[in-house]
Amino acid sequence: MRQAITYESVSLVVAVASLVLSAVATLVAKSSLSQAKQVADRDQRDWRQRKWADMYLKADETYDALDRFHVLSDSWDTEERERECSDLMRLIRGAHAMAVVFPQNPAVGAFLSSTAVFKDEKTVSDDRLSKVFDAVDLIRQKALLPAAILE
Repeated sequence: MRQAITYESVSLVVAVASLVLSAVATLVAKSSLSQAKQVADRDQRDWRQRKWADMYLKADETYDALDRFHVLSDSWDTEERERECSDLMRLIRGAHAMAVVFPQNPAVGAFLSSTAVFKDEKTVSDDRLSKVFDAVDLIRQKALLPAAILE
C-alpha cells in the first residue's frame, strides 16, 4: 500500500528541517560570539600593555634627561643651561601630559609627584633622581610583558 505525500507531511518535514538548521545556526553564532569576545579581550590586554610600555619609555626618557641635566649642568654656561633646562621642562610636560590620562594609579601618581615641581635646576638633586627612578621602576613593573608573549 502506497501512501500519498500530503501537504501536511511536507510541511512537517520542512518545519523539522528548519528547526534543526536554526539550532545549528544558534550553535555557530554562540561559538562566533565566544571567539569574538576572546579576541576583544586579548586586543584590550595588548592595548593596555602597549600604553604601559609607552608610558614607561616616556618616564625612562624623562629620568635619563634629569640624570644628564644633574650630571652636566655645572659644566654648561648660563645660556646653555637655560636652553637645556627648557628642553628638560618640555620633556617633563610631555611625560605629564601622557601620565595624566592614565587612571589614578600608585605608579603614575609616584611619577607625577616626583617630577611635579621644578623651580630651578637645583631641584634636580640626588634625592629627586632617586624618587624619579623609583617611580619609573613602578611603571616598568606595570609594563612588563607576560612571559607567554616571549615564548
